[in-house]
Amino acid sequence: PASTADRKEFASTILWLEDQKIRLYTIEDRDKLRNLEDLKLWEEAYVKYCSDLSMPALETQQEQLTWIIGHAIRLEFLDDPQQYSSVQPQDEPKNNGTTAPQKVQTIFDGKININDKEFIAAVRQLATKLQVPHHPSHLLQLEAIARIVHERLSAAAKDRKPITGTPFPFDKGNDIVVSGNDAALDYPMRILRLLQIQSLRQLQTHINETIVAVQSLTANPKTDTKLGKVGR
Repeated sequence: PASTADRKEFASTILWLEDQKIRLYTIEDRDKLRNLEDLKLWEEAYVKYCSDLSMPALETQQEQLTWIIGHAIRLEFLDDPQQYSSVQPQDEPKNNGTTAPQKVQTIFDGKININDKEFIAAVRQLATKLQVPHHPSHLLQLEAIARIVHERLSAAAKDRKPITGTPFPFDKGNDIVVSGNDAALDYPMRILRLLQIQSLRQLQTHINETIVAVQSLTANPKTDTKLGKVGR
């Protein structure tokens, strides 16, 4: 079944991350995680592995994988911080998840405590239903939820026909050349490039709508003759 194949692929990914990046266990202790053909035994080993990693309670496979990859990235950085010393972060206000972004503050206007446990739990639950990946900041998850609702569930999107056909093979063609000689960066940079194109198309749509609105206004001026004045 497709679900079993997907779970095997997930198990293989977890094993690779443990072997190559995380290395929480010794090589001998990883044997139970190598039971990819016996998913029942692997599931038992995986439950213990999550506990040993101190991973928070996450419901979906996607959330768990996102957390484990993030953990692996942190360990990779800590192995050799000097390797990334030349990378200059952008000057952005720090947000550790407890301070709301300006957009969130404006929307709720202090009427809802966005750091209340019930509010956070509701955001997490909604994110799970919409298959939004886990993020330490529930506010960033909320922004992702808002985008999905706008794109898929809004009044403007309800009559939109679903996209059918074969997805564009952007990962194989030469139409989108964005990276240099680093093959590892090619795939994610292609994705970022497509997101940039989508953003530019949305901007162009807004510009066109604005032009149409201005043309409609100038083509049908409303004149109040009472305000007119003849002579001096």
